Amino acid sequence: MTRPRFTRLQIACHWLTAALILLIVALPYGSEAFFEALLGGKGNVFTLHKSLGVLVLLLTVLRLFARRRAVEPLPAKPQLERFMVAAGHGVLYLLLLALPLSGLLFGSRPFSLFWLVEVGPLPLSSDVRGLAKDVHILGQYLLFTMLIGHAGAALWHHYVRRDDTLKGMLPLLR
Repeated sequence: MTRPRFTRLQIACHWLTAALILLIVALPYGSEAFFEALLGGKGNVFTLHKSLGVLVLLLTVLRLFARRRAVEPLPAKPQLERFMVAAGHGVLYLLLLALPLSGLLFGSRPFSLFWLVEVGPLPLSSDVRGLAKDVHILGQYLLFTMLIGHAGAALWHHYVRRDDTLKGMLPLLR
């Protein structure tokens, strides 16, 4: 019997997004001196932070399109669990869209997208920028919480339920 699987595109987008989020978080909050020395200053740290955020935004849009086209490869679940999975994924996707967008909106200076293309700030009021900054900061904490829950649920499925939920998203189990 073959194990239910997500598509290669879904798996690649999932793990690439996960790696990018870890790097995005590490840049401004990790070893600040290390990244500043590595990238040539604080401005370059935030250039990379914002550039990777744009990449997460694009990957999330791609993931949403891929998700609509694919059938969920997981076993049938009780109605409450289906609701919780849908709600959890919905909040994760919302945050993966809202965080990069709010980060771009609250920026008041231009930045260079991967040092290739300059992106200017939008002409927004300071009130709108302040709201976007608040959304960005609150969204970070919500995303951290959701990611811990997401990883915990995957481990629960694997070790407690002993089903193939986690195996269906692992890239090396083809």
